[in-house]
Amino acid sequence: MENNAELVRLEEFVDKLLNKYNQLKAEFHALREKLSERDAECAELKNNVYNLTTERTEVGNRVAGLLDRIEQWETEQETFSAEKDGAYGSVQGSLFGSASEDKNN
Repeated sequence: MENNAELVRLEEFVDKLLNKYNQLKAEFHALREKLSERDAECAELKNNVYNLTTERTEVGNRVAGLLDRIEQWETEQETFSAEKDGAYGSVQGSLFGSASEDKNN
């Protein structure tokens, strides 16, 4: 009978080990799935950062181009005004100049 009790105890111990193993195995697979999802999310976020950086660079270049065109236009206007308004005074002020600068011209 003593051997029977020891076998029952051993069976319970093995059952506990197998249950714990199965729990750990399920947890491992859940964590692996979660890691895979996080890796995919990380890759997507890196792609978004790259796209936004590219877009920001493009917008910056376009704004710089517009500013260059405005400066060129102002230079042309100043040249035109100087040639045309030698005796009349300056009619067109600087687009980005202050009001006091416009009054002085």
